[in-house]
Amino acid sequence: MKLEQTIRHHLKKLPLPLQGEVLDYVLYLEQKARKQSATDSGARVRLASALERIVAMNPFAATDSAAWAREQRHDRALPGRDAG
Repeated sequence: MKLEQTIRHHLKKLPLPLQGEVLDYVLYLEQKARKQSATDSGARVRLASALERIVAMNPFAATDSAAWAREQRHDRALPGRDAG
């Protein structure tokens, strides 16, 4: 039995006032889903805007990545290789 059929089967067994409550709950879930979608969309827009500002700042422009890597590795013992 498909989900929709199962829901209809159980819904038909309920008295009419409880069927109304089920409808209210379904409408609530639809409204909740719309709000969540709008919130997610707004968050994506804010994140994209923040990332664009970071790219525009170009924070790593003055960094020589090879020099930075050498500096990070300088005089560090390698676990399991160097006796410390």
